[in-house]
Amino acid sequence: MFGRLIAVLMIGYTLASCDAAQGQGPPEEILESGLVFERKEIAPYSGDVKLAGDIDGDNRLDFVLGGFPEDAMSWWRWPDLVHTVIARPRVEFTTDGVLADIDGDGDPDIVTADGSDAVNLVWFENPRPNDNPTHGPSWKRREIGAVGSWGKDIKAADFDGDGLVDIVVRAPGEVMIFFQESPSSWTRVGLFFFNFGEEGMAIGDIDGDADVDLVLHGVWASNPGAAAARDPALWRSYELGPFNPAFKALVTDLDQDGRADILTSSSEHTDDVAWFQPLAGPTGRWIRHVIQPSVAGAHTLQAADMDGDGDNDVVVGQMHTTEERKLAIHYNIDGRGTRWARQVIDDVGLHNGVVADVDKDGDFDIYGANWVGNPPVRVWINRLDPPASVRLDRWTYHRITNGHVRSFGIAFSAMDGDDLTDIISGPFWYRQPSEAWNTEWERTPLAEGVDAVAALDLDGDGRGEVIAQRGGGRALHLVWLRAEDIEARRFEEHGIGEVPAASHELGSQGHALAQVVKGGKPELAVSSGGGVFYFKIPDDPTVEPWPRTRICVEASDEGIAFADIDGDGLLDLVATTGDAKTAAWWRNPGDGSPDWELRHVGKVPEMVYPDRVAAADLDGDGRADIVVTEENGKADSAKAYWWHNPGDSSSDWEQHEITSRGSLNSLSVSDMTGDGRPDLIMGEHRGALRLSSWHNLGGGRFIEQLVGEGMESHLGARTVDLDGDGDLDIVSIAWDAFEAIHVWRNDAVGKDADGDQKAR
Repeated sequence: MFGRLIAVLMIGYTLASCDAAQGQGPPEEILESGLVFERKEIAPYSGDVKLAGDIDGDNRLDFVLGGFPEDAMSWWRWPDLVHTVIARPRVEFTTDGVLADIDGDGDPDIVTADGSDAVNLVWFENPRPNDNPTHGPSWKRREIGAVGSWGKDIKAADFDGDGLVDIVVRAPGEVMIFFQESPSSWTRVGLFFFNFGEEGMAIGDIDGDADVDLVLHGVWASNPGAAAARDPALWRSYELGPFNPAFKALVTDLDQDGRADILTSSSEHTDDVAWFQPLAGPTGRWIRHVIQPSVAGAHTLQAADMDGDGDNDVVVGQMHTTEERKLAIHYNIDGRGTRWARQVIDDVGLHNGVVADVDKDGDFDIYGANWVGNPPVRVWINRLDPPASVRLDRWTYHRITNGHVRSFGIAFSAMDGDDLTDIISGPFWYRQPSEAWNTEWERTPLAEGVDAVAALDLDGDGRGEVIAQRGGGRALHLVWLRAEDIEARRFEEHGIGEVPAASHELGSQGHALAQVVKGGKPELAVSSGGGVFYFKIPDDPTVEPWPRTRICVEASDEGIAFADIDGDGLLDLVATTGDAKTAAWWRNPGDGSPDWELRHVGKVPEMVYPDRVAAADLDGDGRADIVVTEENGKADSAKAYWWHNPGDSSSDWEQHEITSRGSLNSLSVSDMTGDGRPDLIMGEHRGALRLSSWHNLGGGRFIEQLVGEGMESHLGARTVDLDGDGDLDIVSIAWDAFEAIHVWRNDAVGKDADGDQKAR
């Protein structure tokens, strides 16, 4: 039974929002996916004391569990789960305990309460480093003092600032702090407030004065600090709001405003999982926000960034005695604690669960058991990945050439009539071989001095033609190239038009084919030194001129994108304003007139070079959001942001940071997993040269899935199904190491050309 691994099925993932003013429960909507956890049964034990910490000093978190004499206080070494008995209780180790270095020797000791008689608050001295902690009898039992009844809600902190660890504990009608004089000498101070409720307490610096305060039943108590902490008369209490008499509480920051919030649930009864937010300051009014209404027996209440998006999520576990017995994660969708998504990861019950990075892989796992007499003890390992059906973890890297040149453009088309998608970039196109991609792809010249930026069937002959730019001089020239033979060895060149020269002599870094004008073929849009222009494809592009329209003058000659931002059925322009460092969009008037109306999204003054942009509905609300990434070349300081489209021109766009990297001037938006949500593909031009797919979990939350590292992406990270298997591959060109074109073939399960499932 030890070490048996069980994959946990996802039971549900629910979107929730709350009405703080009226205290109403959130409506629920089932979403499609969440994180994956693997449940591991550690041993056929149970108990009320559950702790996780580095017991033996090997820099790994181990597990502690204690309860009845038959379930002795024990610890399990991670990852081999070697079991060691620490001590057996005289009566029963009570509901809580804490790991703390009581004697100051650098290792964690264990503090708990044993029964309800005599001196029942005790600590067990960790024998490390002077002895082998796996030798059970060497753990020594030390006394702290008498609680007077069953001690619960045991916490450790230095309340009086003297550098020694103190212990706070509560009995049904009293809260007491045992101030440490030495590991063998303690002073008991009782704190008397109006109503303690049945159980529950939390600690944290609520008022920001660096002292440890208390959360009690419906109030928080301010620590007067230093020696004054030992005088009960100097502690002051401030009202929070309604609490269940049997509660769990936690001090945490849920809205990312830098101030302490207070999270609560009912540990024994049925009540809301809710959090309290201070309006103007901690001594004033607090607002209560409901996360989930009417949850029974939520005796596990923890907060941690479970999905790696930078804000605190909430872990709620119901005891096995409840009808539901759910262990769930409430994801903090907007980072402000007002929108939540609930994922149920198991239904076996959990009492006093612990959240910690058990396997040291950078994400948070869950450890615990039900209370005494109800084994086993378990750990849920967070894989921080989407379900296996949408995982992107099988990639094969190919360098298709070592003979490329510097370019800003890349496109894809079947150039030679063999139905295989080829790569077009700079002054060349590269023929996809019919066999394995283990050799360089054949390179064919297009025309002298051109940089291919797009491919499209311009003349209606069923084959794609190449659109390219030619820089140098005071103007940037646009041309299209038509193959003269079936194998696309020779090309005839036709003029499209020109725009003002870009800031770089090679040409523009922003191009798009988009249906700017309704009907007909898409228009060709180009950013330039004089703004953004679009060219309308004439009926006969071989002889007729391409009408040119200026969209705006404010946009930089970096990336551009098109999307229906205002929901009027017309594609609008999205770009940045260069030196003004503003993300913006320009409203399509729909009548073909130039100089569209500029509308600001957000300022990015910290960005050295706002570079790539994209637009897509990232949070699933039906409106196109905006992404901007930065190129700056500084170590892990280039930002990627996205802005939530408010759908109202009078409202501000909410800015969210996705990540920081060395340089993020490669950006694409595609549904990489087939779940209907747009994912982000980003690559680095400088730094660690990482290429990643940021999987969209819904609600604007992303998880990074590393595709490759050490290969430069400059205006790359382009997605295309090169091999025709139904999934998207990724292609990048480079600037510093420009000779290479990189391809990452997606070898996840996909579909072949006949629509059949195919695994590579």
